[in-house]
Amino acid sequence: MNRYLPLGGALAAIVLVSLRLPAQAPADAGPPMPYEDLGACPFEGCVYRQWTANRVVAIRVERRTGARVAFRLKKGEKVTAVNGMVVTTRPGRVEFGQPQDIETADGRIRVAPGQTLYLLTYEGEGYTKAWFNGRLYRSVDTQHFYNGVCDFNPGRCTGKIVEKGQVEWWVQIRNATGRVGWTDEPEAFEGKNAIGGALQN
Repeated sequence: MNRYLPLGGALAAIVLVSLRLPAQAPADAGPPMPYEDLGACPFEGCVYRQWTANRVVAIRVERRTGARVAFRLKKGEKVTAVNGMVVTTRPGRVEFGQPQDIETADGRIRVAPGQTLYLLTYEGEGYTKAWFNGRLYRSVDTQHFYNGVCDFNPGRCTGKIVEKGQVEWWVQIRNATGRVGWTDEPEAFEGKNAIGGALQN
């Protein structure tokens, strides 16, 4: 009887188990999804304050599609938009044809051809949150890939958006009686934009 067979079998088992383990994600892999950005307001001039419903709106007990309806708003009803959360379910992707230095609030990053910049929450005024090389960056300058010049003259931009992101915008609403709930229908309200008047869309 070969006394070394059990040891050999154990080693084989270890090898088989190790082959099943997931490989470590590369540094430039995309961000964990979904990315939840509490307090974000996803366009320039966006503000949480008094909003007005422009149609009947169902307000839910929690931030979840299909959650129980807590109360309904009537058209013309004024409410307080208390807070919000922008949820990125799929990040946008930017690729570059040449090396590019990009300014951010967390320091300059250098993107090389073949690397991907992942777009998350838009912050307004040409800045966005983004994921690059395994970490989050705030206030990323988008001028090299996201401006009017890129639309009609792509050769003047070093980066190209190769895939647009998908986001959900949830807003916490409080009505005049103090009841609070969530909606993912911000388009059903006036007053979201502080630019150009008190009750703009």
